[in-house]
Amino acid sequence: MPHLRNMGKTLLITGAGSGIGRATAVRAAEDGYDVVLVGRRKGPLNQTLALLKEGAHSVLPCDVADRHAFRLGLRQVLGEPGFCDSPLVAVFANAGIGGSNEYAEDAGEDRWDEILRVNVTGVYVTLNECKPYLMSCGQERTHAVATSSVLARFGVPNQSAYVTSKTAVLGLVRSLAAEWGRDGILINALCPGWVETEMARESIQRMADAQGLTYDECHAQQCAVLPTGRMSAPKDMADAVMWMISENQKGMTGQGVDVNNGSWMS
Repeated sequence: MPHLRNMGKTLLITGAGSGIGRATAVRAAEDGYDVVLVGRRKGPLNQTLALLKEGAHSVLPCDVADRHAFRLGLRQVLGEPGFCDSPLVAVFANAGIGGSNEYAEDAGEDRWDEILRVNVTGVYVTLNECKPYLMSCGQERTHAVATSSVLARFGVPNQSAYVTSKTAVLGLVRSLAAEWGRDGILINALCPGWVETEMARESIQRMADAQGLTYDECHAQQCAVLPTGRMSAPKDMADAVMWMISENQKGMTGQGVDVNNGSWMS
């Protein structure tokens, strides 16, 4: 069945150069959204752009944690709030980095600040800088989604920064939902489990190396403990996001939506 087409509506996606962000951009363009692709590097964003169905799409290479640079970039691609040809009706704050960290006396040897800057401050800046556009788009109801993680649900050794950052996203979403509900903005968090992305592949390879396993052996080991016996595809996450920002989604806000093949059941 073809997707319904939404004329003259824009979705902004951070972390759009790969993985979940790229898959969501492709699905959104199929649904008729104009898509603003945001990421640190122009090359991967242009690769995503080349995959999109025709539309008034744009690329914004930007550090999402730099509020001045991000605000300026929004003005360049969207114009001033309230004066957009294709109003911004939804935001997917998806940019994030992973990996391990360990405390060190020299902060430069500990990735804590780096991970929290991108995964928490970047989401905070993205959502708040986009809010004026959402409020002025002329829609009764608009949507925002932020990417958290199943790892926000439990602790993981040597990943204190990543787990803390994704837990913080849940707290941020709940607080903004309480603040923005009367403004007509519904905001929720996507909590993926294992997804077949480059970030996941790097993580599995590190686990394999630590256990003396091959990549395929470690991948099979991780799938074996999941009730469904499989990891998600990026498209699975894209489909979830598109429902979360759809016109049919009218009452869910402040929630963490777990799409993880049963690795966490609340």
